[in-house]
Amino acid sequence: MKLKDFINWYEKLVPLELQEDFDNSGLQFGNLDKEIKKIFISLDLDDNCLNRAIKEKYDLIFTHHPVIFHPLKNIIEQDNSVNTRLINAIRNDICIYSSHTNLDSVEFGVSDALAKQLRLINTKFLDSHKNNTGYGKYADIDEIFAEDFIYDLKNKLNLENVIVYGNTNRKIKRIAVLGGSGGHFIQNCIDNNCDVFVSSEFKYDEQIDAQDNNLVLIDIGHYESEKFILEPLRQTIQKSFPEIKIDVNYLEKPTRKIF
Repeated sequence: MKLKDFINWYEKLVPLELQEDFDNSGLQFGNLDKEIKKIFISLDLDDNCLNRAIKEKYDLIFTHHPVIFHPLKNIIEQDNSVNTRLINAIRNDICIYSSHTNLDSVEFGVSDALAKQLRLINTKFLDSHKNNTGYGKYADIDEIFAEDFIYDLKNKLNLENVIVYGNTNRKIKRIAVLGGSGGHFIQNCIDNNCDVFVSSEFKYDEQIDAQDNNLVLIDIGHYESEKFILEPLRQTIQKSFPEIKIDVNYLEKPTRKIF
């Protein structure tokens, strides 16, 4: 399979036009005529990801977060830098493709994977757009005390810790989730009468807005909120291209610690 054939297939499934204006999803670099026999899927292009891709001779690294996000004014090789990873990928003839906010906004995207990990059913978009796209998901569960839900969440997501804002000594029913940074969607949770919002990276003013509206915020971490899309993505690609070897890169250790 040539790279251009893979891209044509994928962008019919997850169209590039769904990405936000600030985003840079799509082919980051590579030869469109290159034969693709091995694909490595990762949230980010970090050193461990690239080193394994080089060692095991992957042809394509597929990331969620774009490798080239801000305009590059120069490409200078330095230790532990994006530039160095780009240079090393090019040297080793490894193509890189990224799918960010377009993968966030499709029905089966990042937030849907998180919702399924929490076993939410009959979900709806938190911020609904046209053509069955949008951001976040929410659903109702059997009424439960917030603290009990938090312990259940940690078990289902295999988390050592979470950060919680709000009153946990009350019963909750409607749960919203969003993979990535959730602060801009506080009002959507309020408008949809959600009791709990599971996401990451809430600013102080957003915490106050949530507490003023009796909304419990659960910050599970950015990486931890998005990693559950990786395996469904692998399965989707593998189903269409059974001859391709596809693997997933996970971080070996949590990205944050709470002491």
